[in-house]
Amino acid sequence: MNHWEILNEEASIVLVGNMNPKIFHPEWFIRKEIVAEWDYSKDEIISLPDMSQMDVLNGCKISVLLNKFSMRSSLESEYLSMRDLVIHTFSLLSETPILQMGMNFRSIIKIANEDKWMHFGSVLAPQKYWKQAANFIDMLDEDSQKELGLWELAMNLPRPDNLEGYVRPKIAVFPQAGPYTLEFNINNHVEITDASAATMIEILKENWDKSLDLAKELTNNIMESQLGGVK
Repeated sequence: MNHWEILNEEASIVLVGNMNPKIFHPEWFIRKEIVAEWDYSKDEIISLPDMSQMDVLNGCKISVLLNKFSMRSSLESEYLSMRDLVIHTFSLLSETPILQMGMNFRSIIKIANEDKWMHFGSVLAPQKYWKQAANFIDMLDEDSQKELGLWELAMNLPRPDNLEGYVRPKIAVFPQAGPYTLEFNINNHVEITDASAATMIEILKENWDKSLDLAKELTNNIMESQLGGVK
């Protein structure tokens, strides 16, 4: 019996810098031969001076603000295409200052039952310290005491390479997907020290696959280490 299962995964590339949202329009991507065509019948396009939003490729979504570009997809088959589209786009927009990049990965995970759910939370965030701090909890009835538990946890990890930045996993309860469900986010954050689009591109080329592998490994290792032995 599986103790947990992945319901959904999503990868994203986030760039922080000085953007010009009105540039990012389907016709621009077609004209610059970044994409061959666009299916307007399935797309809701927002194109404003301070915000652009659209779907591209197979399920990939682009959002651009004055200080942020992001692209995300929940289809693993499109992760490589997403990377290539970002590289092609900012090779053409090489003068765009890029200060930071996130190579991020998100998983929605369902735990099998309440016992395993409680075990997982109590190991990652021991309750005894909170009961000592909030001594009124022991005076509550049993149903009220069950409300005590892990809701959100973030860790800061050193980078596994010589880039500036950090790897920051975050676990949070995700009730939108039903009971015993978690959202697991891995923020692989890189500082672009020279604010250069060219530097960002080289880092993305070298590290995108590594970042995805690391995120999946971290997620799997945490879940297996806490739930693998639960009966």
